[in-house]
Amino acid sequence: MSSNVTQLEARVVALEHLNAIRELQYRYWHSVDRQLLDDVRDCFVDNGVTIDMEGVPPCKDRDDFIKVLKANGGKPGFYSLHTGKNPFVKITGAVHAEGVWDAFFVGIDVPDRLTYQLTGQYNCGYVLRNGRWYIQRQVFRQTSLLINKLDENGAPKAVTFGLPDPKVFDK
Repeated sequence: MSSNVTQLEARVVALEHLNAIRELQYRYWHSVDRQLLDDVRDCFVDNGVTIDMEGVPPCKDRDDFIKVLKANGGKPGFYSLHTGKNPFVKITGAVHAEGVWDAFFVGIDVPDRLTYQLTGQYNCGYVLRNGRWYIQRQVFRQTSLLINKLDENGAPKAVTFGLPDPKVFDK
């Protein structure tokens, strides 16, 4: 009987970890969209992080990534929404986990009269430190991209259509 209880406890702990990882990833997207950059920074482990996001300049650490976010979305009149779907998250060790997420991003850059629609996939590695999960590796690859420039009458003209753009946010 105690074996069943032990197994049940282990399953409950695993489910709690999986839920915490999902909440971490959702918190990351939520914080990016609201430009809560300290919260974004806090989603990543403080050292040994890998951030490799197609369309974003290379980042050597989480502070580098925050600079990119400030430069590209941290301006008045830029609004965005990230959604992550179809997660495959698994615990891979005592303090490690991996996750794959399909992502959809929309953005409106009012000052530059641009709209963005982007799909892709996040491949993430997570690490448990002091009872809390952090993103240790975040790799993003685009699968489609649409950028429209709106003329003075609001009519859109496609700037980029369909194919990924390795420099979409490399400004």
